[in-house]
Amino acid sequence: MEQELLERRNQLQQNFLSLYDQERYQQSILTATEIINITQEIYGPESQNLVNPLNNLASSHFMVGDFEQAIKIFLECIALIESNNIISSDLVSPLVALGLAFNKSENYNEAVEVFKRALHVNWVNNGFYNLEQINIHDSLTESFIGLKNLEEANHHQSFQLGIYNNHFGKDSIKVDESLAKLANWYRRSGQILSERLVFEELLSRQSNRENQESKKLINTLQGISFSHRREGISMYDSVSPLKKALNLFAESQNQDLRLKLEILIDLGDTYTSYGRVSSADKAYQACWQLIEEDSALRSEIEERFSKPVKVRKIYIPARYPIDQPIDKNKSYEQGFLTVKFDVEKNGKTNKVIILESDPTKLMDRVALSAIKRTIYRPTYIDAEAQRSEGLTIRHEFTYRQAVEEFTEPTEPAIEDKPLENPIA
Repeated sequence: MEQELLERRNQLQQNFLSLYDQERYQQSILTATEIINITQEIYGPESQNLVNPLNNLASSHFMVGDFEQAIKIFLECIALIESNNIISSDLVSPLVALGLAFNKSENYNEAVEVFKRALHVNWVNNGFYNLEQINIHDSLTESFIGLKNLEEANHHQSFQLGIYNNHFGKDSIKVDESLAKLANWYRRSGQILSERLVFEELLSRQSNRENQESKKLINTLQGISFSHRREGISMYDSVSPLKKALNLFAESQNQDLRLKLEILIDLGDTYTSYGRVSSADKAYQACWQLIEEDSALRSEIEERFSKPVKVRKIYIPARYPIDQPIDKNKSYEQGFLTVKFDVEKNGKTNKVIILESDPTKLMDRVALSAIKRTIYRPTYIDAEAQRSEGLTIRHEFTYRQAVEEFTEPTEPAIEDKPLENPIA
């Protein structure tokens, strides 16, 4: 009898893995539940053999968005492991999964405590500088961003650099990867100066290394350029790294024309963002000239220039009143507006009008201002800039129910606003 149950359990396990791999998570819940029932029948309700089946069932609930049930089962799984060993390395996986479920359900304080516990167990079992903790720090970053605690979020990103330095040695190219990740984190969270400082450190390391791969050096120069472009202060500082990148490309033996295309598009977009239309057009023209060197690039270049692309984004606020944080004690409604506009050959918007808005006029002025100040890379057809007409943007926002308490906002739109909850 027991042998038959074991064979049935193995068959169900294979079925579960197949369903999970096929992303048929709802069906996998039934299979995982049956595996748990059979496991309890064979080994008893307190057996450690239930750990993996419970973890699998909780994971399936997580994947279908049933975070409440996932949390409940992950807690059951954790308690079962702790009954045998409170610092077992087996705790890390369900603890991290539990923290992710708390993050998804926006219970960020609970998530922080769980991730810190996972980090502690990880350190006890693997040492202070092990690489397996990286994903825990990334998840903690998400939790602290949810709590609007940028200082702690920064800590868990910058701490990873110390891990890589200790694990691989400060001169290792692996440390470059960690620096690039940290710079991208600062970019996503809108910390422009910190982003640039990290990219500059990375550039110094790469420039002094023999046999440095030119592509990675070029990517770093692109990062420095973009940080200056977002700042919008110095066109020279924005353009200079891209010109250095083009020179590096010319000196490189590996003539990756797609990489050159990326540099030229960045150069054109940078000139466009500063209003240098003629210089931008020359860079965009150079993109089209690449077709003469490799005709296989035609479809890609045509696609990249097939529609206007924002090169300077002016964000429309996501809530009203725009200068006040969300008050959980207040009731909010969902509002929306639709804006229609044209994009001229120089990348500037024109004929900007509100097609519809609800509530009427609540956010109209701010939205109009934002679209009028947004700059686009224009559409190109056969290397010629084109005017684009009748573009529309629909923007949704939350607002207080008692809108009569407020007047239409006149504050300027927020330029290059960082993500409220970036995922590292």
